[in-house]
Amino acid sequence: MIPRWLPNAISLVRIGLVPVWLALAFTARARSLDGESVNRLPIVVLLIVLGATDVADGMLARRFALATNFGAMLDAVADKLATFVGTTFLTFFVSPAFAPLPVWLWAALLARDALLGTGWVCVWLRRREVHVKHEWHGKAASVLLFALVVAASAAAPGWLIFGGAVVVLALVVPGTWAYMREGWRQLTAKGAPQT
Repeated sequence: MIPRWLPNAISLVRIGLVPVWLALAFTARARSLDGESVNRLPIVVLLIVLGATDVADGMLARRFALATNFGAMLDAVADKLATFVGTTFLTFFVSPAFAPLPVWLWAALLARDALLGTGWVCVWLRRREVHVKHEWHGKAASVLLFALVVAASAAAPGWLIFGGAVVVLALVVPGTWAYMREGWRQLTAKGAPQT
């Protein structure tokens, strides 16, 4: 039997690895700006570790019936932090060591997270709880965005980055709408709000 806290501990480790990735990425960028060669392998490997631990904590939580609303929110925070840091770096600080992500993708992700974050706060203030559901479109967008960040970190060709960004956007827009509808349903559900 595994401890109940293990999936949440894995999520916390993921949160802790994000600044490590960022430090490695800035170091590689500085080397590149100085005309030195860049070893992207540690950066890509750390991203793969972040992705593997994301899969591991979810699988453990589901397999051993350890899933909680808090765990789902912690997982979402770890995902959003990694996504925001990775996409922001790869959009604005990437050159010349990595392949840049489009600014419009970064803006769309920021708008999505601002909308969903505002909705989460509104529901929590009214109900004192928010039921976080991970839907297929959100998972698909996350997986594809993760692959896109890995590809950009490995300095993949521009056409691959652009095509991947278009596919991610095609999932993010309807997915955001679906999450907003669910938030509205929770916000306006019958029954007295919790105090």
